[in-house]
Amino acid sequence: MISNTSTLWFRLAQFDIRLRYRNSTFGPLWITLNTAIFAASVGFLYAVLLNQPIKEYLHHLATSIVLWQFLSATVVEGAESVINANDLILNTKMSPASCLFRCVTKNFMILLHNLLVVFLTMLIAYPNVGLNIPMFILGVALLIAHATWISSIVSVISVRFRDVPLITGSAMQLLFILSPILWTAKVLPSESLFLILNPISYMIDAARTPILNGGTDYTSVLVSAVIALLGSLAAYALYRRTQHRIPYWL
Repeated sequence: MISNTSTLWFRLAQFDIRLRYRNSTFGPLWITLNTAIFAASVGFLYAVLLNQPIKEYLHHLATSIVLWQFLSATVVEGAESVINANDLILNTKMSPASCLFRCVTKNFMILLHNLLVVFLTMLIAYPNVGLNIPMFILGVALLIAHATWISSIVSVISVRFRDVPLITGSAMQLLFILSPILWTAKVLPSESLFLILNPISYMIDAARTPILNGGTDYTSVLVSAVIALLGSLAAYALYRRTQHRIPYWL
């Protein structure tokens, strides 16, 4: 049963990507090209503005943007994933959770495409530094957990209160500006509240640090894991409490 459900998520996510790039010459390759073009154009400009080494900053930006795009897209799209699938939920046996996991799976597939940009910039910036593959995989797994529990919560609340998707989009834009994505943590003091109190910093750093210089920020990994655990428990409790009401709210 679980295997069949997982296959369904994968097939639907694959269909979403194919539908998006139907009749396109490059197809899903546009996903990678768009990320590479954005990282290159913005990277050269901000490296000068922030007085950062160009190669290192390009790799930092490419890595940060790829990870952030996955998290942000999953949360923003997840907010409307159940609402947009109302016909499937009301007319078939498809559960609201399946609609959400379809969204997460689709954006994870896009993340895999975009990792090509990350590895290319890493070869340019740190050709002699090895990857900390196990910690990178752990960091990405934690990021997937964050994307899942956050989008789970906002998707359920969005069904009941239809202003939530708009609020979610605005909140993610604000967090993008306040988080060390376009800018690096080096430009702020280590005790800055923008870093200490910003959960996005820990979520991104847990996956980003192992492929920036081969090291690992264990504090970020620990904090990210704790947030993922608590958030997942909260999302599960909310879904269990409201899953039977969702069809009526739709």
